[in-house]
Amino acid sequence: MKRVLFLRYDKIGDFTLSWPALSLLKKAMPEASIEVLVSPVTKAFALACPYVDHVIIDDGDDQGISERIKEREYDGAIVSLSEFRGYKFLKPSQIPFVLAPKHNWYQYLYKHRADHQYKKGEGCWRGACMLVESFLAQNGYDIPEVTRPLWNVQQQKSKWQQYYHQKNDEKLIFAHPGTGGSSGGVPVDSFARMLIDIDKQTKLNCRFVLTYSGEEERLAQQMHDLLVASNIKVAMAKPLSSLAEFAESLVAADMFIAGSTGPLHLAGLHNLPTVGFYAGRRSAPEVRWQSLSADARRLAFTPPIGKKTGRNMALVNFDKAAAETAHFLNTFYADDISE
Repeated sequence: MKRVLFLRYDKIGDFTLSWPALSLLKKAMPEASIEVLVSPVTKAFALACPYVDHVIIDDGDDQGISERIKEREYDGAIVSLSEFRGYKFLKPSQIPFVLAPKHNWYQYLYKHRADHQYKKGEGCWRGACMLVESFLAQNGYDIPEVTRPLWNVQQQKSKWQQYYHQKNDEKLIFAHPGTGGSSGGVPVDSFARMLIDIDKQTKLNCRFVLTYSGEEERLAQQMHDLLVASNIKVAMAKPLSSLAEFAESLVAADMFIAGSTGPLHLAGLHNLPTVGFYAGRRSAPEVRWQSLSADARRLAFTPPIGKKTGRNMALVNFDKAAAETAHFLNTFYADDISE
């Protein structure tokens, strides 16, 4: 195949979770042009993806999108979201091989279908990988393994360390206050106290960088003030011009801590050590929405499971979280600790 379309016309967070699948597609078909259909807000981020060669924007003009797809003369397409609208995009172009997930009644509009239900204990990012693996297998391609980091921009690390004013042997610990989506927000005072405890318990020279977006700036400022009052080295992250630029800049971090899955997924692209706070539910969101970092580089904490307790992030054992995070840092960066 010379040209393959991957339909992912939704949110930035969902596109981020598609990076492992796109990496498999590009590794298996290095000579093919891997192309994606995404929302306008995702455009810059999609263009930054090293596995994407061309981007089609979902501008709301269904007929125009259909015409642009037809003009590209695709050999294959993967529909990561089984919706009737996607089927209408693709039908006029008569792409030889189109694969859709076994989901909803729309699946029966496609000749080729595949299971995308990831196993218990796997992150939801595995679903898109399963579609790609089926697509490759049915077309005679070997299936590669997902390797990390998914975004290798190590050559830019020094530049971004300078941007965040890293000095000497400092470890940059990024923290992102704010919402956790379906989870309740992590209380600023509890989050700040945890960072203070981490600083006390780790043997590393830490400097905390607080990231934020929009209204989260107020929370970040509150956390900043609490850390300053405790003589902790901390700085508010200087805003960047785009999400793609911010995502790349995270290569400077030595750890990323957040109660919001979006930033955690971005940090996971670099295989950073991540610490996430998730709702306490029997469906185990800490597994489903895990960051993209390798298993050994992820820590997750939740409040007690239950309808009354599960979304109350104030019930997280922050003393335990601080102790385990500090231990992780001391172990992971043991070679950087001065005797």
